[in-house]
Amino acid sequence: MRHLSNFIRFFGVSFTLVAASVAFADEAVSVKEADALIKDDIANAQVLIEMCPNLIGKNAKFDQNIKKMVGSYLSNYSDKTASIDSLQKDAEFQSLLKDARSAATEVEKSEQKSVCEDVLNFEE
Repeated sequence: MRHLSNFIRFFGVSFTLVAASVAFADEAVSVKEADALIKDDIANAQVLIEMCPNLIGKNAKFDQNIKKMVGSYLSNYSDKTASIDSLQKDAEFQSLLKDARSAATEVEKSEQKSVCEDVLNFEE
């Protein structure tokens, strides 16, 4: 089971990664491993897309910021034609998404709202 600290950790780290390109080629990370990490980040972003409108209301700036975040992740994905929609058919992504949803339920609503507000107020 995925530990809920991974859910919170993701958001603290992700904002740094949005502005900076992740150079997996310079790391000792295989393409497969890098793609798995990216899928995990996108799964966490999808959970935000699903839960934040209920916590902070529908907001165009939030939508724009989360779209930028997902776009940043996808730019580092090995399949340059991939999208959040195409990943819905990927078994590994579905497993990661299930884990991310489960982890999110273990986080208090106030913390969830705080994460949503962080995305809303994110400035590059």
